[in-house]
Amino acid sequence: MVNGDFAKLTRKHGIKISAGMACTVEEIGLAVGEKVGHGSIKSLARMNSAVVIFLDQVEKVNCVVETGVTVREMFVQVQPLMLPATKVILSNVPPFITDEFLSRELSRHGKLVSPMKKMLSG
Repeated sequence: MVNGDFAKLTRKHGIKISAGMACTVEEIGLAVGEKVGHGSIKSLARMNSAVVIFLDQVEKVNCVVETGVTVREMFVQVQPLMLPATKVILSNVPPFITDEFLSRELSRHGKLVSPMKKMLSG
């Protein structure tokens, strides 16, 4: 059974901190708590060499992402857990148009967040 506090949390409530130095989960949690209030932290855990923290309000997530945190007197960048992205599907692309060309042209409209995948049409 999910606790009532956790039932309303979504990926929009999460942040990810990849500290380049060896920091404990506690140190990072305290640094984030100083920015948004320690009671605002609903969950924190280490996942794949990063620390993932869920906060009680999306506005606080945006605040921490914009300002970052300081751990052991070193500035650490904070990323939102949910990165906004748009999926683009191209069909009927002739074979003489290369992936590099498509990547270069799509990059003019924003950062590519995943590699291109080719799908067979038949």
